[in-house]
Amino acid sequence: MAAASIDQRGPSGAAPPPPAWLDTKPLPIDLLPAGTVLHRIHRSTLAPVFFGPGKGGAPTHRFDSAGGRFGVLYVGMSLSGALAETILRNPQRLMVAAASEISGRAATELRPQRDLRIVRMHATGLQALGTDNAISTGPYEPCGQWADALWDHPDQPDGLAYQSRHDPGEICIALFERPDLTIAIIRTRLLTAMLKDVAVLLDRYGKSISPSA
Repeated sequence: MAAASIDQRGPSGAAPPPPAWLDTKPLPIDLLPAGTVLHRIHRSTLAPVFFGPGKGGAPTHRFDSAGGRFGVLYVGMSLSGALAETILRNPQRLMVAAASEISGRAATELRPQRDLRIVRMHATGLQALGTDNAISTGPYEPCGQWADALWDHPDQPDGLAYQSRHDPGEICIALFERPDLTIAIIRTRLLTAMLKDVAVLLDRYGKSISPSA
């Protein structure tokens, strides 16, 4: 007797693409005041302010332009959110290796020099945009289409805010590279110079630092 086929249960996991009516409706935009502190975790050998993937580079990260038309800078609204998106990408790992995940990375505090108009791509903004939270957790393919669609929208936003995949309680921001957008660097610290702070944040997630690689 042949086994009965099992239909797939639930959604596919991919966010829907931008709807045809998107550019005819006002975007759900929140104002981020000039001087707001934003957080970025990055390789210490790289510049803190980098709108990737760079000229001629293929899209790599979630909201990189699908057409490669502009760069995107990824930041967290908190240090915890920035850490979750960089060194907590494997939820089943209980320890974070100091040698491979912490050494060689730095934390930078940034400040935009003007008010930023940010699309709320989470919470109530999802329904207003015609998408769902798979935009923050699902496959990357639709996300680049969304970045291009928002870039082209008549409201001309400076970027979008979305939930961290690795801690939905944290909000991250993808900033679009625009000619009049200036980001000031407040300070940069090596993560190895702030291990106590990192350990406290990791403890919130039930994680600890391992001295081994």
